Amino acid sequence: MPTVGEVYADFERELHRLGGKYAAHPRRETIRLLLLALEREQLVTTGYREDVIAECLAAMPIGDAARDVIRHALLWVWKDEEMHTIYVRGALLKLGSLRLRVSSTIQQLTGWIGGWASSVQHHVRWRDAPLSRLFATLFTAAGALVGKVPRPVARELRFGSFGSFCRFNVDAERTAALCWKRLCDLAAEHENPHTPLAELERIRDDEERHERLFALFTAALDEKDGLRPGVTAATLAAEVAAVGEPFLPRALRTRAAAENPLGSGGPVWVMCGERAEDKLPLFRRLLDAAGLRRRLEECARAGGKPIGELRVAIKPSFMLGYHRKDRSCLTDPALVRELARYLRAAGAGDVAVVESPNIYDQFYRHRSVPEVARYFDIPAPEFRLVDLGDDQVPHAYGRGMAQYSVGRTWRDADFRISFAKLRSHPVEHVHLSVANTEGLGMRCDHFLFAERQAQRESAVMTLLGDFPPHFALIRGRSASSVASAGTRRSSGDCPGSRSGVRRPPSCRAARASRPPCAPTSGRASGASRCAITSRACAAATRAPCHGSRRSTRASAARRWCSGASGTSTSRSRTPRGCTRRSRGRSSRSSPARSTGWPGTPPTRSRSASGASRARRLRPPCDPARSRQGAYLTHPTPAGTGWRGAKYAPAS
Repeated sequence: MPTVGEVYADFERELHRLGGKYAAHPRRETIRLLLLALEREQLVTTGYREDVIAECLAAMPIGDAARDVIRHALLWVWKDEEMHTIYVRGALLKLGSLRLRVSSTIQQLTGWIGGWASSVQHHVRWRDAPLSRLFATLFTAAGALVGKVPRPVARELRFGSFGSFCRFNVDAERTAALCWKRLCDLAAEHENPHTPLAELERIRDDEERHERLFALFTAALDEKDGLRPGVTAATLAAEVAAVGEPFLPRALRTRAAAENPLGSGGPVWVMCGERAEDKLPLFRRLLDAAGLRRRLEECARAGGKPIGELRVAIKPSFMLGYHRKDRSCLTDPALVRELARYLRAAGAGDVAVVESPNIYDQFYRHRSVPEVARYFDIPAPEFRLVDLGDDQVPHAYGRGMAQYSVGRTWRDADFRISFAKLRSHPVEHVHLSVANTEGLGMRCDHFLFAERQAQRESAVMTLLGDFPPHFALIRGRSASSVASAGTRRSSGDCPGSRSGVRRPPSCRAARASRPPCAPTSGRASGASRCAITSRACAAATRAPCHGSRRSTRASAARRWCSGASGTSTSRSRTPRGCTRRSRGRSSRSSPARSTGWPGTPPTRSRSASGASRARRLRPPCDPARSRQGAYLTHPTPAGTGWRGAKYAPAS
């Protein structure tokens, strides 16, 4: 086995060679190093992935407490490396020509193959997966033949203990830190707007912390992956805390670090009714039951100010709206106004409703926040409306990358409320209170396309890590219509009228779906006091959504806040008194609620099959059979009535 430091020494020689080769061309050296970094970051992102590490730790003869400390630390290492990969790829795609884009894709693919091959060779025996080991060996041999795999690395790639895996990665992280140190030196002399020096220094510091973590795990584990004499879960946690508190499980962090309300857990209130006119009285009962007035008083005492000086920010969702006849994607304006009145009555001195523009304003007129709000009759004297697009201020975040600003009103608020509309999502499966906070920082289209330097869920969690909501509300329906339609011209004053510019090819044929969705059980995950696990249908794909566990944002929130696994494949529990929805049941879409592309009037579905994809959930649980739980507003569409229910948090 090569000694620790051989891989590092080999990479040092490679860096010296590149420095001499590109001495007169610092930009070329920067691009070459970024390509090397992209391959390496993708390699370790694949090699450190959560399921692989969890399987290794499960077989180790250590206690659950020590196992949880190691798992959470390496979970954050994996998340860091994943963010580095996206950041570097986005920088390269912004920097170069078609040739550089192709080179970046090849480098990332090579890193993925290398990461899979190294993971198999480190953790899988021949007798357990001979075919995988065969392909991994062939890939490694081919990489060594073309110079992609240095000889010291090739000799190290073999099955061994988890301690030997950590020992190997000490050198791997040292080489990464050395590469990023050189990139920092180059950026200090010739800074590029897509790779600012501060971000490069952040990545370098991340790699140095990862090296320290692998070094302390190497020292803590013996040859049989047990804890060495004198090493306990408490001493291991203390050493990890010295590297950085976010690497610790939430329960082991200091009080100040653990007080972020996001992910803290708590009861969930769910409330339904029989008639549409019951909506506002029941909503006020919900706010009383959830203790919103008491939470405001606690916030005022903690801030050392009278409640009349509290600044409250509410984040609803209405910028996806395009026509008054289809309000399925809007937080109910009547409930927003009622919430503002409740806060005023509780003594809050300043109540602001904040929203941010989205990508629709690139293609349609009248898409500013004030214009859309006026169209849907949202403004009211009880609150002031704030366009976060014009309210951005710079902010240096503690964790995460490529998020550089935050809405001033949201930042300065003493009490923040996320008021989401429960709906399904073609990518996230379900849209809840965490997803509702997208756009509080930089515009969402910075995180949508191939050139993005952060994933959407990472950008949201970066912001919420520093400015979380203190209270969350979700408004949902027990059933809604589904239809699909292509885009067409529209005119008039509705938000989304054509702006006279030609629609790009990617927007000529779009499909808008409004699948039915309703909660089947409550769970306190996400912002304190209101978040749910729901089950919905993705009508456009005929595939059922398995709740928030398959939502990338919900998984990111669990990992970011508490380290809870987001890869569980267990099925959601059905509360007593409920019947699981049959996969084959469907309902027809109502033509009056058919939908079209935002910016066009509602249209009928172009095919009966599109409308027949709507799925309707079973009635909610019998209140008499439910356990102590929490209430959440859950109105049903007009004509179907309100159903009273009380959902218990899933255990």
